[in-house]
Amino acid sequence: MVKDIFVDGVGNISVQAGLSRIELTQLKKLPAEGATPEFDITERLAMSLETMLKLHGALSEIVAQMEAKGLIRKNTDETISSTKKK
Repeated sequence: MVKDIFVDGVGNISVQAGLSRIELTQLKKLPAEGATPEFDITERLAMSLETMLKLHGALSEIVAQMEAKGLIRKNTDETISSTKKK
């Protein structure tokens, strides 16, 4: 059985000695109103550069498909946001 891992965010991403490492984070606790949220590093993905590039390509393809369906849109500053009303 495959284990699912939930993450709230991505921490540091580094490349060293031919390996890419991506820190996955979870919210430590819900912050008080106006407070900065704190995150814990809960997992770290380590992969070859080739695998990192394949992951980038796959994610880019999914983002393009979501954009084409109107689920998300690129802002003028090149960030991506959901089209869902808040």
